[in-house]
Amino acid sequence: MYPLLTLDPSKIFECTIIKRLNRFTVLVEAGDGLIQAHLNNTGRLYGILEPGRRGVLININGVKLRHRLLGVYNNEEVILLDTSIQEKAFLKAAESGLIPWLNPCSLIKRNIRINQAVIDFLFKCGNTMVFIELKSAVMNLNGYSGYPDAPTERGRRQIRVLSELASTSVKSIVVFVSSVPGARGFKLYCGFDKEIGRVVRDAVAKGVLFKAVSISFNHSTYSIALENPDLTVDLWSMCEE
Repeated sequence: MYPLLTLDPSKIFECTIIKRLNRFTVLVEAGDGLIQAHLNNTGRLYGILEPGRRGVLININGVKLRHRLLGVYNNEEVILLDTSIQEKAFLKAAESGLIPWLNPCSLIKRNIRINQAVIDFLFKCGNTMVFIELKSAVMNLNGYSGYPDAPTERGRRQIRVLSELASTSVKSIVVFVSSVPGARGFKLYCGFDKEIGRVVRDAVAKGVLFKAVSISFNHSTYSIALENPDLTVDLWSMCEE
């Protein structure tokens, strides 16, 4: 493992999940009271964000909410749900040269609007410009991380935009960030979104690359580490024609 980020332990504490209030807010119990915490992951989070599960909060300086849910325990390990931390960890790994298929590269721009979609990053790798879109993969598929866990019109739209770029010889990559502890690989899952398999198949045909990395959160050291910079990607076994 390669250490990437260390969080301030004075801002982190445990909680118990009570229920999800909406896409962006979760009700938790911590100390002697109930707290509404920001949830920075819009997935359905089946089997993860369940009442009674232990969670990890971080204090934030939000206007409405003062806490954010970092992750949820799975036995004694934490599934990192916070997509902002996933993003920071990925960028740290990329800028530190820890991702072999993205080295040497430097970040040029973030949140690039193209047509009706916003793509996360534009990197410059040598003389080549590379567009990269991150996707959070926290669903556990028998030891493999999976995406998506809900219908994702936004995700399909972003992949279609990358397909258009790739068809004009612009390098484009979708990166799945797995935070399933000890994930053996990544699998695209079409059970909740039948159309995404067709969109991905078309993207592959046009030259879009699909890669995956795995990261982990150590609740003893309050650190995020890179587990695997090139996780195996399976796009087809859980998606029918």
